[in-house]
Amino acid sequence: MHHRIAMTASAPGPHRVLVLGGGFAGVMTAQALERQLGKRRDVEIWLVSRDNFMLFTPLLPEVCSGVLEPRHVVTPLRGMLHHQSTWCITAEVDAIDTQAHVVTVMGGDGDPHRLHYDTLVLALGGITHTFGIPGLEEHAVGMKTLADAFGLRNRVIEMLERAELEDDPRDRQADLTFVVGGAGLSGVETAGELEDFVRRVRRRYYPKVGEAEIHTYLVELKDEVLAELPPEMGAFARQRLERRGFEVRLGTPIREVREAAVVIGEGEVIPTRTVIWTGGVRPAPMVARSGVEVDHAGRVRTRPTMETSRSTVFAIGDCALIPDVEDSYGRPFAPTAQNAVREAKRLAANVVARIDGRPLSPYRYRTIGTLASIGHHTGVGVVFGIRVRGWIAWFMWRGYYWSRVPGINRKVRVGLDWVLTALFGTDPVQLKVDDASSALGSTGRRRAPVRDRETSD
Repeated sequence: MHHRIAMTASAPGPHRVLVLGGGFAGVMTAQALERQLGKRRDVEIWLVSRDNFMLFTPLLPEVCSGVLEPRHVVTPLRGMLHHQSTWCITAEVDAIDTQAHVVTVMGGDGDPHRLHYDTLVLALGGITHTFGIPGLEEHAVGMKTLADAFGLRNRVIEMLERAELEDDPRDRQADLTFVVGGAGLSGVETAGELEDFVRRVRRRYYPKVGEAEIHTYLVELKDEVLAELPPEMGAFARQRLERRGFEVRLGTPIREVREAAVVIGEGEVIPTRTVIWTGGVRPAPMVARSGVEVDHAGRVRTRPTMETSRSTVFAIGDCALIPDVEDSYGRPFAPTAQNAVREAKRLAANVVARIDGRPLSPYRYRTIGTLASIGHHTGVGVVFGIRVRGWIAWFMWRGYYWSRVPGINRKVRVGLDWVLTALFGTDPVQLKVDDASSALGSTGRRRAPVRDRETSD
């Protein structure tokens, strides 16, 4: 049962838990609260999200390549939350006053609404970190939102279309060169899926474009690929990518992104009109303005129970620095979806414990493992301490994320998409948008820029 926002002042009634963020952390926390509360009516849950859906971000590269339909990797929030005391609110967070216990949001009507709370959960996630690289915001494509996936797909198809008409060798080279910035999990998975897509559609639909004309680069500031995995797994991923034609540049920064080129390393200029940036995420700026203690990067410092410096405020996901009580070096938990899902269960239990006056428990979790797809039905990973690679790792990667897709409805749709793509392939349909939305997607000759967009974790 869902209600429209109709109040601007606090009123006596149930204890109100306000969750900010409609990503993994926020939605899973709201769901876990519903399970914890059962049929209780003395607590109500309010979930505030910029979008009225949750995006399943691990499968975003497959949306870009056309393997998956966009609607199949998003799930409506109102279909995920069913408690009679749950409210779903589609709005932008405008201000957080932790002293007055008030959050101001901007709804679709363009007016501010003041939402009072008794307990606040910060799950605002992160935004793209551009590190001040000149031209990155104006000329690069991100891989963080559904609009980013559309923008990248449109740009790749546009480049292939242009290349078939281009006579100038340098312009043609810029059209057919694709550069991925960042060789972490997101960068490698995007690079692998992008290369698969370009090769497939070129072979079938663009006969005037020679295979040798397509150039792909993976540029990473660190000295290793997939730093999240053991070095031999990263070395295997690099070897496979290079075998498929990638030029992997490690220990190499991106210095500048131009309209038709990117400058890397010590001044090397690569002609390209497609730069995909996956190189960094930082906490949403709103978090640092919320009045809770944050670290130098703007992440909320929490106790192992996920409590913040404000007794009525908890934090979770990408925007939180949650200490691992079992780590001998005192390192925090990694900001991954795998952790966010499990953090949500402990956080919900702690919120209910706080309401009932019971002691809180610290979050404890040992990572099951990490898997990455590197395209071409190949993957790498570590599961329960066992290192896997090749086809079996890719199959496990798909199986794990398929099991995490919310709801049987979406699971069936994703599974059918995979089967149909395997049978019939993908096609180079360029879905253009109107001018008002073209900043988030490539239409005509406009860029699909990286922006410091707030995204829910």
